[in-house]
This record gives sequence, C-alpha cells and structure tokens, in this order.
Amino acid sequence: MPIADLKKSLSFALSNFLSRTSEKTVCGAEVIGGEVMILPTDYLKQSVDAIRQIVGNKVKRVDVGCQSNLIGSKKKIKALMDIVDDYSIGTSIDSFTNKRTIHGDADKYRQLASEGAAYLSKISGDKIGTVIVCDKDNINKIVDEYKIAQQDQRRITIRPIFAGKHSIDYLDPNLLGEHWSALIDIWFIQGDTAIEPLMRMTKSMLGMRTEEVGCPHWRSCSANSLNIEPNGDLYICQEMADAGAGKLGNAIAEEWDDEMYLTLSKRQTNIDQECQQCQWYKYCQGGCMMESFTETGSFYSRPNNCTAWKIIFKSIDDNIQKYGQQESINWIKKIETLEYSRINHSIEVVTQ
Repeated sequence: MPIADLKKSLSFALSNFLSRTSEKTVCGAEVIGGEVMILPTDYLKQSVDAIRQIVGNKVKRVDVGCQSNLIGSKKKIKALMDIVDDYSIGTSIDSFTNKRTIHGDADKYRQLASEGAAYLSKISGDKIGTVIVCDKDNINKIVDEYKIAQQDQRRITIRPIFAGKHSIDYLDPNLLGEHWSALIDIWFIQGDTAIEPLMRMTKSMLGMRTEEVGCPHWRSCSANSLNIEPNGDLYICQEMADAGAGKLGNAIAEEWDDEMYLTLSKRQTNIDQECQQCQWYKYCQGGCMMESFTETGSFYSRPNNCTAWKIIFKSIDDNIQKYGQQESINWIKKIETLEYSRINHSIEVVTQ
C-alpha cells in the first residue's frame, strides 16, 4: 500500500470506527502479513511514522509492534528494532515439524531463525517472545515446546490454528483441551515463564487485573479491533479478513458498511443460550467470532472450540483449588517480576 493510501486509510478507518465505540486511550498497532523484513526499511519507517502520527492524534498512547521470523541480515534486524517500539518484536517457532523450511530444509530454517532471535535479544536486552500455533501435527509437542521455552526463560503465546472443521488442518477441540490441560498441570506453580493466553485466563479467574495480550477470543472484538488490508479493505481482524467474513468496507474508496458493523456488534448482546448458562462464560465471553462464522455460518453461535475452552478453564480452576488462591496469586506475581527482570534495562534502545 502506498504511504498516501495508508494515511488516507488510517484517517478514514479510525474516524468511522472510533465514532461507533467507547472512548479509547491506548492503541496497540501491529504490522502483520507476510514477512515484515522483506519490506524496504524506508517504507516501513514511513508507515510506522504515519501510524504514530495519525493514530496518536486520536488516542493518548500508540504502541507499534510486529512479528517477524527474524531470518535476515543483522542490519535488517537492527533497522526493524529501531523502527518499532521497544521490546515489541515477537517471532514464531516450530521446533518439531517440517512445515517451515529454507530450500526444503526445516533444520536450516530453525537455525537461521534462532540466530536472528539471539542477535535481536543481544542488541535489545530482551528475551524475544514467541508464538506457537497449535495444529493437528504439533499439538502433541506443546509440552515439549514449553519445556524448551522454560529452559531458555522465554515467554510464549500459544494459540490454536484458525481452521474450520472441514479444513485439512483442523485440530479436534478435545485434543486441544487435552494437551493444553496437560501443559497447565506442569506449568502451574512450578513454571516461572509466562504462557499466554493461560496467564490472562488464570489472572481473570483469580480476580486479578488483566491487560490485553493479543486476541482474548472474546465477544467484544467489534468494539476493540480493526484490520486494514493492503488494498484498503476493512475487517475486524486479520483472521476475519483471511476468511473474507464481515467486510466493513474499503478505506481507500472511503466506503463504510454500517449495517455490517451493527451485525458484528450484536455478538456482544446476542449470546448463545448455552453460553449464558455456562459456569465459565464470565471468563470465556463467548469465544472467537471468526471461528463461529467459519464453522456455522453465524456470527452469534458458539465456536467449535467451546469444548476445548471448557476443559482448559476447568484445568486452571482445578489447579487453583489444589494450590489455593493466595499461593496462585503469588506465583503469577512472581512470573511477572521475573519477566521484567529478564530485560537488560542497561541497554539503551533508541526508537527512531
């Protein structure tokens, strides 16, 4: 997207979005889609500057981050760090399957990605957080992935693959629940590195204050998230865009579909009857709208992963009951303290 179109898209999208939601004070902007380091450095810097300027006029604080495989020259990695906000670059990892390769070589991919993350960690003073996407081929390795992260003292975010039940990548919810539950059992109290969204889910169940860390898979996304595609198309999130679900218009053409926005917003009040009666609804908030739509054709139904979330919330609750409320709270606070201490604050990171 040309910079002029980006500026136009940001202004149009925010004007329409913010006028239809509650007042916002903070915006977390993420540059996603493809590999960010293949973008020309000057273009990326101009894009981030435009985000900071235009969004910054609408809210009090703008945090700009990105996700990268960090496979590139040291010069490109350093440039990326200088452009986005401090400690805001994440990466993804797959330690066991052969889905990510360099010239067909999965081990070479892992080697280069590991070297890139190590270099970024060295120059930023931060342990680089990683995302692990769980699918049918690696779900049985999630505990092993955690053990590697625990050894490296590296925070991780785990999430199920976004794939409908007719997809070849479909992950059975019972398997998801089973393996995440096993992960919770070895992480709870014993672990000292953060796992999202399990940290947020646990804090919520303990009555602790929670901050948004990525997508919480709640019913309120239409009031809190907006995605701008390279061609200007507007969606609630990248996953909705990938599915082609709930298009809100086109910012470059200055088109906004109020009827569609109202349809998506009704998920906040049009609550599935089973959800209303569920003991975990207070924490789950109805699950992911994109999953609901791709699986049932309805924006308001329960997603198929409801089965998994019930298993996961029960596992967290069982562990809270086992160890006690206060010990569980103390453990969460310990992880948060350790996460902060793992940043080398003596290294000055200057954002351009």
